[in-house]
Amino acid sequence: MTEESTDVALPQEGEVRKKKRRRTEEAVSAGENTGADVSLPPVQMDSGAVQQKPAKSKSEKTRKTADRQASADTQPAENTHLHTHTPPHTDDGPRKAPVLDIEDAVLQELKEFAPNAPFHNHHWIRKLIQYDLPRFREFKKQGIPLRMGKFTGSENKRLKENIKNFLLISGIDSTLKLFKPHRFPEERAIIRGQKRRLGFLPSLCAGIPRNWHNILSRARKMSDEENYLGKFTEDENEALKKLYTLHGTNWVTISDKMGRSYEALQKRFSMMTDTHGSWAEEELKSLLTSVRQLLLERAEPGADGDLVIKKKDLYKKLAWVKVAEQQSTRSWLQCREKWMDYLTKRMTSGGAIKGRKSLTGQIQLIRALNEMAVEEPSDIVWDDLTHLFGNTPPDYLQMRYYQLKVIYVPGWYTMSFCDIVDFLYEQVLPKLEKQLEMCEEEDVASEERQSYKLSEIFPDLP
Repeated sequence: MTEESTDVALPQEGEVRKKKRRRTEEAVSAGENTGADVSLPPVQMDSGAVQQKPAKSKSEKTRKTADRQASADTQPAENTHLHTHTPPHTDDGPRKAPVLDIEDAVLQELKEFAPNAPFHNHHWIRKLIQYDLPRFREFKKQGIPLRMGKFTGSENKRLKENIKNFLLISGIDSTLKLFKPHRFPEERAIIRGQKRRLGFLPSLCAGIPRNWHNILSRARKMSDEENYLGKFTEDENEALKKLYTLHGTNWVTISDKMGRSYEALQKRFSMMTDTHGSWAEEELKSLLTSVRQLLLERAEPGADGDLVIKKKDLYKKLAWVKVAEQQSTRSWLQCREKWMDYLTKRMTSGGAIKGRKSLTGQIQLIRALNEMAVEEPSDIVWDDLTHLFGNTPPDYLQMRYYQLKVIYVPGWYTMSFCDIVDFLYEQVLPKLEKQLEMCEEEDVASEERQSYKLSEIFPDLP
């Protein structure tokens, strides 16, 4: 029996294991073939000593994020555009993070295609280059723009087809196994092997002009039956609170224990509050104070010395989770909805939105939607229409569009966006115009504004 076979036969002898580990490290460092299964990352690495990683605890091993699962289930081909340099580790200080070395031309392409990509995230950028860059180049040649935001009907249809086709060619018999193989220990290795061998991510992304992460997230949500189980019961709410106390933000583990998708659990937990109904005066004051603190970072001194803020900065990308934590009595969604309601009243010029002003705004909204060359409501740039009702947040316009189709369009939920707009333009618009002619109120002009003084938005705060 050889020395190596002795190591295999006596795995419980600690001294022998240490010797074998040292031999393996030396062989890898010297480039020898020891017969061990040594996996290299899908990028070129500078030569250097292989650092032994500390053993992970059981809780760390089970704490898998969605991105880590995606990484385990897919194996991209080697890409020569991307190199990773790992600085050598010494005992003098902490280990330095790997440094990505991306060709300048490729980096410029990435910034053109994905300007908001997290370039500090090496894992994300590797996949962006492996899976998205070739597709984005092809879309550019075909004149197809890349998309963000809500998926269109045609994109959802294509994604469903991609999932169905991969299930057929792979032999995997359910979407639950496809997206959550960790729940099937006996089949997990086979499922992941099939996904690597057949190129799961490229198959999933085919024909959809979006980044891989956006597509994978949508596919998981769309295919997860646990995401459509209806309203949470009181027992589920209590169980969610207890599991969050035990596992924190490990939503994958909580999802496995509750039988709900982790997206649904995250959303539900973020909105859990014991307070409902009308806002007390102190609650509103607290909310306005918290929001004002955020807006102070965006405001700039005006000509007269007063702080001025751009219209879009009043409602875009505000940290609502942070606001809700400071509020403590309301969820982030309640805080956001209350702010939008308050903001609409403070922004609107020309009086309250009712009577002639409301009719005029509805007429202008229908005309604007009809003139747009879009096929999906997700393609509407609502920021360009905020003047229609006399300066309002985009949320108000979306609410008025929803009211129009629900009130005036029979069977709107079975119709496409284009059909709904056609009905509004051909059937509803003439009726609204007649009502406007009969309206005896005087027309109050309102100017379109692009900025506001903070004192106009918060007149009652010091």
